Amino acid sequence: MADPDRRGVLTERLDALARALRAAGVAPAASERLLGAAAAAAMDALAIDLILAAAPAAAPPGEPPRDAQPVPLAA
Repeated sequence: MADPDRRGVLTERLDALARALRAAGVAPAASERLLGAAAAAAMDALAIDLILAAAPAAAPPGEPPRDAQPVPLAA
């Protein structure tokens, strides 16, 4: 599950964007596009969090993955 704090922060930022667009008098069609893009980006961020939370731990830099197969080199 995505971090509840992160979900709350993203929701607050989307709400703040909606208020700012309304206060600036941005046309409804433009506001809709901007809010749609921002909401999609927020959903992507939460999906990445879920994917990373389920992923196995990465090997330290410089170490090959445990299941790596040797690559034959041409002579």
